[in-house]
Order: sequence, then structure tokens, then C-alpha cells
Amino acid sequence: MMSEIKNILLSVLISIISVPTFAFFPSKSDIRDWCDSNILSPIEGIWEYPEDGAQVLIQADPTHPGSFTLTIISTPDCRLEYGDIIGRLHPTVDTKQFRLEQFTHKVKFTLTKAEQCAAILSADGESLRVKSPKLKFKVNINTLLPRFWRVVRISYDDPTEKLPAGLIKVYPGYDHNGSLRRKPRIL
Repeated sequence: MMSEIKNILLSVLISIISVPTFAFFPSKSDIRDWCDSNILSPIEGIWEYPEDGAQVLIQADPTHPGSFTLTIISTPDCRLEYGDIIGRLHPTVDTKQFRLEQFTHKVKFTLTKAEQCAAILSADGESLRVKSPKLKFKVNINTLLPRFWRVVRISYDDPTEKLPAGLIKVYPGYDHNGSLRRKPRIL
């Protein structure tokens, strides 16, 4: 009787592990093999945040059809661990635009404080531009100043604030073998 229960539990465990999506988080080479052996949507694959070099796997979320998860592969941030799901992409009516829900805090072992952003996939599928909501507040003090000072205007322009934020696709590349349009291929 006990051996039959063990065999049943073992068969259930094997069936859970053999699910096409990852039942556990695999190694980086297994992720590349998965990318090579499955039909992927344009958003799926390995992506990198150029600001800090963190890499994430974007893959379809089986629990929420049409949505995608962002899972950490590598990061310089010691608070995040390999396999942490740091966010989700939800589809919109435009197939190139998504609603990004990304966690920004970690309390003990749980990621919390989900920030909502817009994520826009480029036409070539090589970059994902993220736009976060911004609060703007402008006061016109010219109405309080005498006429002479209304002519003088002082402003500060920081070009780095206008640079787009987002992710760059690392794998699979534009010809599905890991090459990128932005980097020359050495044969």
C-alpha cells in the first residue's frame, strides 16, 4: 500500500515538473534552450535594463492568459534573487503597448509596492520603452513681479531627463540566434 502511494506521488511530481512552462526556475542555458525550442511572442525572451545591467526573462504567465511575467536572471542588486518575479506585463488593445506592473520594494521575502507604467515595444522588437506617470506642477511667478522682470526668464534643461527608460532585448535577437542590431557580429 505504501509503495503504491509513493509511486502515485512520484508520478504526480514528475507530471508537475514536466509542464512546458517552468515549474522551477532553470539555469541561464536552459532559458536559452527554452527560447530556441518554443514559439515565442515578440515580447518574450531575455531582456536587460541598461541602467544597471539587470537581466530578466519575460515569458507568458500561465495563470493570467495574455499577460507576461518579468523574472530576474541576473542583477547587481543584492536584495533581488535569481528567480524573483519583479513584475507583470498586461496586454492592451494595441499589441505593441502594455501596462507594466513592477514591484519596487522587498519586505523580508515578498516583493511589494507595485508601480504602474506604460511599456511600449519598438517597431523592430529590440527595445521596450517604459514611461512612468509624472506629477507636474508649474507656478507662474511673473504675475507677481514688476514688468521689467517679466522679460527675464530663467530655466534649467537636463537632457538626461529626456532619455528614454526601458529594456533592451538580449535573446533571441533579430535573426533568432542572439545577435543584436546594435552590436556587430564577429564571425
